[in-house]
Amino acid sequence: MAQVHADFLGDPTETDVITFPYGEILVCPAVARDQAPAYGFDIEKETLLYALHGLMHLIGYDDTTSAAAKKMAQAQQQLLEKVLQR
Repeated sequence: MAQVHADFLGDPTETDVITFPYGEILVCPAVARDQAPAYGFDIEKETLLYALHGLMHLIGYDDTTSAAAKKMAQAQQQLLEKVLQR
């Protein structure tokens, strides 16, 4: 994931999700595995969160400013809750 991040976005660090403009969403399960415990999630829920985050970018959400990130995080949380309802 770090190599893809470097190749396409010029940042050589590992990241959780990369969204490409034509609909591709690349999720890193290793980051999900490492980060899930910090948020009290299992790896499946953390991976789902990354996929939803990528999807939200595709439909126009942005998180480059604090206000936009807050708005995106709130919408993302609502979407996650809806997806997880059983």
